[in-house]
Amino acid sequence: MAGDLHDIGKNLVAMILESGGFKVIDLGVDVSVEKFVEAARQYNPQVIGMSALLTTTMLAMKDTIDALTEAGLRQNLKVIVGGAPLSQEFSNQIGADGYASDAMTAKELCEKLVV
Repeated sequence: MAGDLHDIGKNLVAMILESGGFKVIDLGVDVSVEKFVEAARQYNPQVIGMSALLTTTMLAMKDTIDALTEAGLRQNLKVIVGGAPLSQEFSNQIGADGYASDAMTAKELCEKLVV
């Protein structure tokens, strides 16, 4: 998320997803709302994952989901979130399609969402 420079968890999730057969487009760290929308248009993914370690960057997740909706990209796109300060309750509040507390759970969640 924008302002968050931590990548260990993100990298673990990407590695586990790739080992599970998913193609992962890693946007890196400090990713703006606009970059998420641009990537959704460019790659037409089934799932977008967002993570945060800093509580100050969590609100950008809601902004991203809102921007994806406003851009008309949410019809066939699932959004999952994770990171140390997040919870299922937060995921529900921002309109995400799922929350994963760790990399293996993220893979299992993606498998359920792309059936």
